[in-house]
Amino acid sequence: MHYLFEKGSPNGKKLLLLHGTGGDEYSLIDIAHFLAPNSTLLSFRGSINEDGMNRFFKRNGLNQFDYESLEEESTNLHEEIKTISENERIPLSDWIVVGYSNGANIAAHLMLESQTGLKTGLFFHPMSLGNHQQSFSLVDKKIWLSYSEDDPIVLSLIHISEPTRRTPISYAVFCLKKKKNIKQQKKKKQNCKQYQHNNSRLKPTPSCQPTKTSHIT
Repeated sequence: MHYLFEKGSPNGKKLLLLHGTGGDEYSLIDIAHFLAPNSTLLSFRGSINEDGMNRFFKRNGLNQFDYESLEEESTNLHEEIKTISENERIPLSDWIVVGYSNGANIAAHLMLESQTGLKTGLFFHPMSLGNHQQSFSLVDKKIWLSYSEDDPIVLSLIHISEPTRRTPISYAVFCLKKKKNIKQQKKKKQNCKQYQHNNSRLKPTPSCQPTKTSHIT
């Protein structure tokens, strides 16, 4: 597999990067530098070509995954990670896997279905692949998931606490739009309170003014 390895400071984080459909080994470099400056980076390029776009496993259409390819490519990726980690003398448990979309999917599948030394993941825009077979303990895994309520593709996340799992993964779901709406609502309430407290010094906002009723004749 094609990959990029960038050695960081000795005490820095170790980030393993897996891009989304159409990306490459350079796609997540900037966000990796933002997440953890001076970190060691290992970034892979998906080996599957779909109409000129790089992917980590095959699919037969939108959300129609090729499970045979998923298993094969997950195994290949895991072997590559282990080989490079051994050569660079980096324990698997030191890696923080950062995946986006297709990269997040294969990373989550790898950590859910393989007894791997990889323990930590940041997954942006993942979804359930509907192929969970294993039932070993996941108590040592730490996963962070991010998605949007209005996501047109990701209809269901990776349901970590499903009945087939003996031990749920500890995780946090961060919804950007919901957080933004909450901030806007808080700001609106603060402005209204300030206006009501001293309406001679603050121009009323439309949301604080009484509602006017119009009559159509």
